[in-house]
Amino acid sequence: MPPRTFLILCLAVATFVLPLVLGRLRERASPTAAWRVLTVHDGDTVSCLSPDGRTHRIRLVGIDAPEFGQPFGRRAADVLTGKLEGRTVSVEDRGIDQHGRLLGRIYADGRDINLEMVADGWAWTFGFSPEDAYLAAEATARENRRGLWFDARPMSPADWRALHPRPR
Repeated sequence: MPPRTFLILCLAVATFVLPLVLGRLRERASPTAAWRVLTVHDGDTVSCLSPDGRTHRIRLVGIDAPEFGQPFGRRAADVLTGKLEGRTVSVEDRGIDQHGRLLGRIYADGRDINLEMVADGWAWTFGFSPEDAYLAAEATARENRRGLWFDARPMSPADWRALHPRPR
């Protein structure tokens, strides 16, 4: 390919394609309003009705709440229910997980509910690169023995799942 053709191609990509891609990423990352919470399944999973009328199961990204069979599992679900049940929320789309659930950050009245679950002591931070605010909230919850941190040695949901595999 002649250098001039290559340069024109690069300029075309930078001028037309790149703004479209970045715009899509920005749209995806910004919260969209008017999702209605239908069901709280556990301490980190809910079903919501999206603005386009479709139902989505949403896994709260960045956190991992205790499972129902482990200590504080039901309480974490009850706390999340109190924060969200029947509410209209905003959802920040962070992709799809391996189970086909939407990964999302949920906002109610401008509050980051995922972060609140960690700060209140009902979930661990979770993921490859947790955000500083989540790490600080977990450290404070541990220090003040909030929620599941009241237990001297709480077991992470990942460790609990490894010991209690689901029958297939």
